[in-house]
Amino acid sequence: MNLGYFWPSMHRDTVEQLKKCDACQIHSPIPKSPKHDLVPITSAWPFHKWGMDIVGPFPPSKGGVKFLLVAIDYFSKWPEVKPLAKITGKQVIDFVWENIICRYGLPGVIVTDNGKQFAEKPFSLWCKEYRINQIFSSVAYPQSNGQVERTNRSIVEGIKTRLGRYESNWLEELPSVLWAIRTTEKASHKKTPYSLVFGSEAVIPAEIGVVTQRIVNMDPEVNKQETMLNLQLLEEARDQAAIQEAKYKQKMEAYYNKKVKNERFRPGDLVLRNNEASKKENQGKLGPKWEGLYTILEAHKGGSYKLGDLEGKRLPRHWNGKTLRKFYV
Repeated sequence: MNLGYFWPSMHRDTVEQLKKCDACQIHSPIPKSPKHDLVPITSAWPFHKWGMDIVGPFPPSKGGVKFLLVAIDYFSKWPEVKPLAKITGKQVIDFVWENIICRYGLPGVIVTDNGKQFAEKPFSLWCKEYRINQIFSSVAYPQSNGQVERTNRSIVEGIKTRLGRYESNWLEELPSVLWAIRTTEKASHKKTPYSLVFGSEAVIPAEIGVVTQRIVNMDPEVNKQETMLNLQLLEEARDQAAIQEAKYKQKMEAYYNKKVKNERFRPGDLVLRNNEASKKENQGKLGPKWEGLYTILEAHKGGSYKLGDLEGKRLPRHWNGKTLRKFYV
C-alpha cells in the first residue's frame, strides 16, 4: 500500500482492519506466554485444603485396576491414593471419607478439575452436606491445580522407574512409590511430608542395612522423651514450614510474573476459545485453532472466566484466560 496510497493514519487503520479479519482470527497462533499473574494455592494448616485428580488409564492390573484416585494435602504435601477399575462419584465419596476424613478430619476445601465424578451429583451434593468448599480448576489448564499435577507426575515417573521395561505389575510398585514421596524433603518447605504429619522422620530400610546413630543409640526411655518433645514442637515445625513455603512461592511468583503479558477480559467482551481445549471444531491440520463466538459473563481472580454463547446460554465450567482470545468486530 505504501507504493500507491497514503493518508495520515494509514498504518493504524490497516492494523485495525486486519485485526477484524475472521479467518485470520480463528487461525492465528496460540500464544505461549501466560496472560495472568500466578496466584499460588496455599493452605494455612494441615489437612484443610486437598487437591484431587484421576490418573490413568494404566495397563489393567489385578482386579482390572487401571486408574488411581489421587489426593494431596496442600500444606504437608502428603499424598493419599486409591487404585480403582473405574471411578464414579460414589467411589470418590468413599475415598474422601475413608482416606481423608477418617484419618485427618473434615477438610475445608477440595480442589479438582471439572470431571463429572467431581462436579456432578452425588459428590457435589455430598460436599454441600458436609460444608466442604469445592474449587474447580479451569478447563485444559491443569496448572490451576498444580500441586496434585506434580504429585501425579511423581507417581507415574516413580512407577515407570521401578518397573523398567515391564508394565504388568505396576500396582505392586505403588506402595513403594508413595513411601518415597512421603519421606522425601520438598523444595517448597524443606521438610518431608512424613515429618509434618507425624512429628518425626520415618525409619527407612536403608538405616537397617547401614545402621545410623539413632538406631544404634536408641534407648526406649530416652526415645519416649524425645517423641514427646517432637510432638510438642510439631506446631512450631509446621509454622516454620509455612513461612519457608511462603518465601518459596513468592520467588516462584516473581519469576513467573516476569513472563506475563497481561490481557484481561471484562464482562461483555467477545472472545474465541482455544479449539485444542474445547475440541469443538475439526482438529485436523487445516482445522481452526480458535472457535466461537462467546461472551464473557464473569471474570474471576486468577484469570478464570465464565462464558455464554451469543444467545445468552451459560456454558458449563470455568475457562482460563490462556484458552481465550479477544474477538475483534
